Amino acid sequence: MSNIKGPLISSQRYLDKAKVNDRAARFKRFIVSVYPIVLRGQQYTILMDGHHNYAAAKLAGIEPDYRLITKKVQRILGEMSWREREAFFINNVTDSNYYFVETGEVVHELVMPDTSCKFQAHAGNQWIFGGAA
Repeated sequence: MSNIKGPLISSQRYLDKAKVNDRAARFKRFIVSVYPIVLRGQQYTILMDGHHNYAAAKLAGIEPDYRLITKKVQRILGEMSWREREAFFINNVTDSNYYFVETGEVVHELVMPDTSCKFQAHAGNQWIFGGAA
């Protein structure tokens, strides 16, 4: 778990239970992609990909294999300033507000959008542009 820094959070709650059960029964290794980041002064690790693998690992009683996001994604994120990256992650969520993966509790500090930096977000099938110029 050396790739985990701070609480593990996610903004994807949807899980296909059949997929989770199938993986728990068949897989021996459960790879999940994570990204450590400081958001609003607090260290978190975002579960970026592998939500079904994470749930299957927990169901099987096996520790997930936490891996950093791909080098390509790291490069893309690295082209943003720290502030742009922070605003990007705060303002772009999947199907829910960020929540603590272990408890399901919403991360209340990350509910409100970050408008202090130029950002774009996708909500309700519309792109929203805003923030400082």
